[in-house]
Amino acid sequence: MEMQPGQMAYDRASTVFSPDGRLFQVEYALQAIQMGGTAVAVTYDAGIVFVAFRNLPVSLLAEAGSIEKSFAIDTGLGCVTAGLIADSRVLVEFLRVEAQRHRLSYGEAVPYTVLGHSLGTLLQQYTQFGGTRPFAVSLLLGGFQGRTPGLIELDPSGATIGWRAYAIGRNRRAVADFLEEKIPEKLTEETAFKLAVQAVAEGSPTPFQPEALDVAILEPEMELRRLANADVARRVQGMSFIGSPDRKPASR
Repeated sequence: MEMQPGQMAYDRASTVFSPDGRLFQVEYALQAIQMGGTAVAVTYDAGIVFVAFRNLPVSLLAEAGSIEKSFAIDTGLGCVTAGLIADSRVLVEFLRVEAQRHRLSYGEAVPYTVLGHSLGTLLQQYTQFGGTRPFAVSLLLGGFQGRTPGLIELDPSGATIGWRAYAIGRNRRAVADFLEEKIPEKLTEETAFKLAVQAVAEGSPTPFQPEALDVAILEPEMELRRLANADVARRVQGMSFIGSPDRKPASR
């Protein structure tokens, strides 16, 4: 982001508008999200596919599966995140508590639209009060109205937008354009999975390994189902942008 004349007078706090109506701290948070891996969610007839790229640890001692980008919230509720992992955990915990609070109060699962707007309100509050910073996280929150799947995108400003399929993180705009161009009228789980993986590849400058993908599937009245690395590798076999699964040790 190029520094403009006079900008430094307005980027010290998230609560101060610049003369042209911008909140620079929110824009900086969006820039931080762009540094993270691409995450994509695609709805299909009976559910939602979440696919996220995770930067694999350089060390062979690290466990790649410990880097989570997709999260179960409640029955029929899940999300995928892009940005700072530590910030993601805080927001996921908020979603889980809100979902359980609604279930205890009303005896039913919280509608994903209601949950998304609750999180949007929290995100917005961190742009309006001093002594805080915006969360450097974007989320794609998925759920169902009846058995019809839906998505809500949330960003550090607190804005909420519904989508049929969308992308967050690195090269978000190019990936979203790819989805808009390629998405068919009807999708099965398999075609949605392939489209989501291809979209993540659009956001990656180089081929990647199957274990770099965090893949999860959400279905009505079911917990979020995360696919094992072996299952992901089987499904992506033959795709040209998938690299070798072998990792070389870091140079000393």
